[in-house]
Amino acid sequence: MFDILIKNGIVADGDSDETKQLDIAITAGSIAEIAPSIKTDNAKKVIDASGQIVAPGFVDVHSHSDYYLIIDNRASSKVLQGVTSEIGGNCGYSAAPMSGEVLERRAKDYKEQFGIDVNWSGMNEFLETLSDAKPAVNFGALLGYNTIRGSIMGPNSSQPSANDMKEIKGMIAQGLDNGALGMSVGVVYPPACFAKTEEFVEAYKVVAEKEKVFTSHIRSEGAGLLDALTEVTHVAKKSGAKLQVSHLKTAGKANWGKLDRAFEILESARADGVRLMADRYPYLASNTGLQVALPDRAFDGGRDILVKKLKDPKERDTFKAEILLNHPEAEYWNTVMVSQVVTERNKDIEGLTVAEGAKKRGKDIFTYFFDLLVEENTEIEAIFFCMTQENMDRIIEKPWVVIGSDAGARAIDGPLAIGRPHPRTFGTFPKFFKEYVREKQMFTIPEAVRKTTTYACDFFGIKNRGRLKKGWAADIVVFDINTIEDTSTYVEPLSYPTGINCVLVNGVLTVENGKETGRTGGTILTS
Repeated sequence: MFDILIKNGIVADGDSDETKQLDIAITAGSIAEIAPSIKTDNAKKVIDASGQIVAPGFVDVHSHSDYYLIIDNRASSKVLQGVTSEIGGNCGYSAAPMSGEVLERRAKDYKEQFGIDVNWSGMNEFLETLSDAKPAVNFGALLGYNTIRGSIMGPNSSQPSANDMKEIKGMIAQGLDNGALGMSVGVVYPPACFAKTEEFVEAYKVVAEKEKVFTSHIRSEGAGLLDALTEVTHVAKKSGAKLQVSHLKTAGKANWGKLDRAFEILESARADGVRLMADRYPYLASNTGLQVALPDRAFDGGRDILVKKLKDPKERDTFKAEILLNHPEAEYWNTVMVSQVVTERNKDIEGLTVAEGAKKRGKDIFTYFFDLLVEENTEIEAIFFCMTQENMDRIIEKPWVVIGSDAGARAIDGPLAIGRPHPRTFGTFPKFFKEYVREKQMFTIPEAVRKTTTYACDFFGIKNRGRLKKGWAADIVVFDINTIEDTSTYVEPLSYPTGINCVLVNGVLTVENGKETGRTGGTILTS
């Protein structure tokens, strides 16, 4: 007797270039049988998928759910998109391993804001804590180089001694041995922004030795884009690690014309033997901390010292001059929207651009910008409208680019229904299928399925997932290609998509008829 039988679906299995009408039977969390017709009286539950696509569950290759799955294990914004697996710990910041001031700061922040106890240090302890939370999605962890460097050396611009590098590499090796799929770095963020290229080469040799993946939020996605891509491909070549370029983009109008050269750098590296892919979300705005507008040197010494600097009139004048060198255009602050703050005093400016917020507060732009960073202890999320549709389409069209949300799992209710998160949080995968498959017809359904499932699992070495095959894990999404659509917007982001009808995670029916069932079936992914 099968646990679940999915009948009459149009199956895109992750391998074939064609879809076929097939039935899929599931037992004990795995696919027990795939055939043109399986009798319904052999199943405890039958799902009629007539006219709908049945595919491997989507794999969000670029996630930030590390803590969120412990805060709220439902992963609502992911499962209601059809996501069954996430790879988290991206952009250099991971929940483990960590120690020293980094651990103390994270424990304090998450206890104060969400009431959770960060009572782990190592990767194995974190994964045990996450597993105990029984998340709705599968989760694969990356180490965060920024987190590790900060744990060993503190939040400063010092260059590592031989002993520092020994400790860093030891922490990397242990984290990989304890279950991490690779290591990310956010070179634009502290303290990795202070590191030199050869430091990354040395660190990622450990990742290469263990056949894991190197993911990178590069040093610049704007004016320094080409140099940043040259740097990251150099690190991959010299270290031997597989490289995933995070959220590939050309940020800022002055840099939109650099895409051809960016492609040349990446495809030349692939031709030279670098195992390389990139991820991208289908939106024209990015999302990160508002403080990234500051120069790198501002972050030397950590957050407390930064806040002191921001209170100093002389430092403000210097910061202003440096910011204006990068963004002299007056309209810049009309393209930066505050999406989330921590304190109640500034909740009214969520959803306003910096220019609008300054006007509301009756301050000039820079006084408002610096005051806001101080008032929020620099903990401000912002959305930057900086990209072009043509370039986004050309990036997503590349066969070595996969889809990732660059967002953590959220919900429209509960502890994570806060701020105005980027709509990619709720709509990445439905938006991709709606725009690039149904409307623009840039991809067939089988091609789109591989771009959202198979390729990611293959690259990260995740076994028995990303395809619909007998004996493989029953991570499955059932969706209607005619109605699949994102409904989240920048103004009203807390909104779930349509067209995702059923989602199974390890055979657990997590979404049925477009609604969460309350059941969770996620597990920890290893390679």
